[in-house]
Amino acid sequence: MEDYSIRSATVDDAAALSEIYSYYVRNTAVTFEIEPPSADEIARRIHSYTKKYPYLVIEDEDDIIGFAFAHAFRERPAYDYAAEVSIYLRHDVRHSGYGKPIYTALERELGRMGICSLYACIATPDTEDEFLSEDSPRFHAALGYRQCGAFRHCGRKFDRWYNMIWMEKILRDSPDHPAPIIPYPEIIQKSPVSVDLPLSSYDGKEIRLITKYGDLFYGEAAHFSAEYGMHEFGREEEGIQIGAYLSYITEIKNIEEVTS
Repeated sequence: MEDYSIRSATVDDAAALSEIYSYYVRNTAVTFEIEPPSADEIARRIHSYTKKYPYLVIEDEDDIIGFAFAHAFRERPAYDYAAEVSIYLRHDVRHSGYGKPIYTALERELGRMGICSLYACIATPDTEDEFLSEDSPRFHAALGYRQCGAFRHCGRKFDRWYNMIWMEKILRDSPDHPAPIIPYPEIIQKSPVSVDLPLSSYDGKEIRLITKYGDLFYGEAAHFSAEYGMHEFGREEEGIQIGAYLSYITEIKNIEEVTS
């Protein structure tokens, strides 16, 4: 697996995400959508979902290679403590190890909101074929999900019948008196200012970083000194680089090491 970084998606990512997702619409039964949504439609979904939930992308050194997001499990308020999750990786990087870090990051962010349980709606075949395998159930099971529902032949695509299962993961026990769910934008906006010094102590570690501009990043930290910042970037200030993204110390609002 190459170096990667994870960050919050924006509507500017819609074209890249549409391209990734369209492959699955056209060539697989992983999704029961029949016509690929346009970039404008993907942008609309990003805008809609991120009003309350996290929506993340994962990148290698050059491009976006996948995305994972959450949305309402059901719209009624009684379902607030549950969320539905989905993940799509660029088809040529599947089975390369990128799914676990982005899904784990998504789960962490949902946990910060107060979400108790996650649900994944997954297409399955009677017998694996060229359009659909059991890879997704296996992937989810490896991350602690368990099957909790099944529907036989509820979807038809490529002139074949496919099944659908629900898989569930419990993030935390259901409290008797839970605090209200915190919408994800508030999680980012209200993150406390917390930058432990020296900043160099994060070098080479997996971190979660929030900038003062509201940007979220996950990935391996590469610390750079003020001297290096001046020499390489024309700014005499130390900071952290995650993938292609630089955050100077005066721009960092919150930084923490991520432990599994």
